[in-house]
Amino acid sequence: MGATSMNESYDGHAWIKVPRYAMDESKSWEERYRELEQHHIAETTFLIEKVRELAARMNERNTPP
Repeated sequence: MGATSMNESYDGHAWIKVPRYAMDESKSWEERYRELEQHHIAETTFLIEKVRELAARMNERNTPP
């Protein structure tokens, strides 16, 4: 596999599918805040795992046989 630049492989961020937070207006602001906070934790964890996965793939490609 030939080397490609990051821009060629990962143009933009639209390819990362992260669910959007859906606010439930029927809940209190405290409940919505807790849900939003949990959503951000899950989103951040997902993105960190994705970056680690991509970094591992890049290391595999760049490791001499």
